[in-house]
Amino acid sequence: MGTSTVDSDKKSRAEKLLAAGAEAELQLLKSERKAEKRLAQAQAMLASDEARLVRAQQRLERSHESVAAAEAILREVQERRAAGPTPD
Repeated sequence: MGTSTVDSDKKSRAEKLLAAGAEAELQLLKSERKAEKRLAQAQAMLASDEARLVRAQQRLERSHESVAAAEAILREVQERRAAGPTPD
């Protein structure tokens, strides 16, 4: 009977180790899924932010163009004023 008890104890320990290993693997898989979801969310946020950045850069470029056009008009008007009135 002693051998049977030892074999039973070994089998019980092996089953417990296998169960603990399976549980640990399951937890690792769950953690991996959560990490994958966080990555997907972060990538989606990045794509959205990049699109917003492109639109903001386009607005900035248009603003630069408007300022440059206004400066050109101001220079032209200042040059005409510096030249004085033209006789009719």
